[in-house]
Amino acid sequence: MREPSFFQSTRGQIVEALARRGPQTVAQLASGQSLTHNAIRQHLARLERDGLVAEASERRGPTKPSLVYSLTPEGRRLFPQRYSTLLNAVLEEIAQSQGREKVTELFHNIGRRSARKYAARFAGKSAQERVAELTAILREKGVVADYEASGDGYILREHTCPFRDTVATHPEVCSVVHALMEEVLPAKAEQRQSIARGDDACEFAIPVPATATATGGR
Repeated sequence: MREPSFFQSTRGQIVEALARRGPQTVAQLASGQSLTHNAIRQHLARLERDGLVAEASERRGPTKPSLVYSLTPEGRRLFPQRYSTLLNAVLEEIAQSQGREKVTELFHNIGRRSARKYAARFAGKSAQERVAELTAILREKGVVADYEASGDGYILREHTCPFRDTVATHPEVCSVVHALMEEVLPAKAEQRQSIARGDDACEFAIPVPATATATGGR
């Protein structure tokens, strides 16, 4: 989230206009902001460099395609989002009515379904390749994750958590990753650090059975 004063600037007002009305052309933005086309283009160029706005070609009517500008996911994140508040409320309701064990079971089942979804990506792979594939899937989900060889196995770290604002209250959410790991890794992972417990990252020690092939790497 940027400083509140950002939305008082012309660039901030352009971002807000795109959030309100969706993709717009330079002409539409210029009309709404009472600025020249060149002035709008300069502001849009800066917003594009900042990763907040993206341009695309769009056909509007029988004329040739026009360039329209819209917010990127990063741009949309400038506006308050209450997903974590809602998720916390839903989980608390389940915990109160059915018990916290039910919340754990819910997320454990989600993790198992994810394992089935990605089963083909792990089929026939060595221990090291499985750890690498799991790391790649986590990254695809927006998690900053990496792994390294360590002793008789690997260390996998998640440096960010998409549910950081939820796991402190409902650590049962972590069952998603735990269940996925149980299904796809060569052996049970030992969690040494946890964002849910206040650590800077989630760290898992993954042993490699003597019969598994491990070559190391990242």
